[in-house]
Amino acid sequence: MEEQEATLVRISERLQQLLVPVEPPLAYVRSLRAELVEAARRRQERAHRLRRILLVGAAIAGSVASVAGVTAFLVLRRRARVHPPAVVG
Repeated sequence: MEEQEATLVRISERLQQLLVPVEPPLAYVRSLRAELVEAARRRQERAHRLRRILLVGAAIAGSVASVAGVTAFLVLRRRARVHPPAVVG
């Protein structure tokens, strides 16, 4: 076990010697930032569009339900007038 740890330490030290941090070019950083900002803007735009579609859909569904309710009420009222309930007594 100690031999494995010693080997890992040597590998780690060797990697630290070989691998040096590299700064990306400024043009790349600016380009990446612009792409990320644009992607976030598009995602936000899609979410806004989806919310608007859902809101309009809910309004339409509510209107349809209201019309159906009023229609059912009128039909039942008309039927009640044409065929009054029989009085048992």
